[in-house]
Amino acid sequence: MKTMVRFLFNAKIYVWVLLLVILTFLGLFLAQSKLLKTAETSQSYLMVKSIQETNAQVFLNVGIQDVETKTTNTKIPWTKIGIPLTEKKALIILNYNAKLGIKTPAKITATGKNKYHIEIPNYEVIGIALDSKKPYVLYDSSGEILSDPTQNIDTGALVTTALSNTKQEKFLKQYQTQMDQSAKNYYTSLFKAVDPKLSLTFTFNH
Repeated sequence: MKTMVRFLFNAKIYVWVLLLVILTFLGLFLAQSKLLKTAETSQSYLMVKSIQETNAQVFLNVGIQDVETKTTNTKIPWTKIGIPLTEKKALIILNYNAKLGIKTPAKITATGKNKYHIEIPNYEVIGIALDSKKPYVLYDSSGEILSDPTQNIDTGALVTTALSNTKQEKFLKQYQTQMDQSAKNYYTSLFKAVDPKLSLTFTFNH
């Protein structure tokens, strides 16, 4: 009987020792993992691809909220027929300014004493400036019940297309009158600051 009690007592000691060893190793492992995690670093690389001198002058900033949607589905192999209930949809809202103006210098010609003629070149899209607070919102991204095999919509490509200069060119004609007036105001202020008696005339290439 005494031998059995002694065996059980010793077994309990071994169990506690084993548990203590396990807990010690577990603590060391967690501490090491934390140290390794803390030591993580990140790097980014920036490469300048080109530098181009410009004489761009912005005459108009058009504030735009653009809603873009795109849908896709799985097609029956070797056809353009979509399979029902496989559609995926993405809807994004973009907030940005389209900068409109000229990228080449205006042609300035003296036409007499204190008289100058200013020829404004064709208007172009200077660039895009995203809203600093809320440039892009993925408003909806959903799929129908059988849409798992359908390829996900590339929202990055959708945003890039929406912000392309080509898409903003429609505003050049839409806001042509406002840009003409803005160009007149800009050059009038510029020249009158030198000599208030100067007389200016304008032509616009559009």
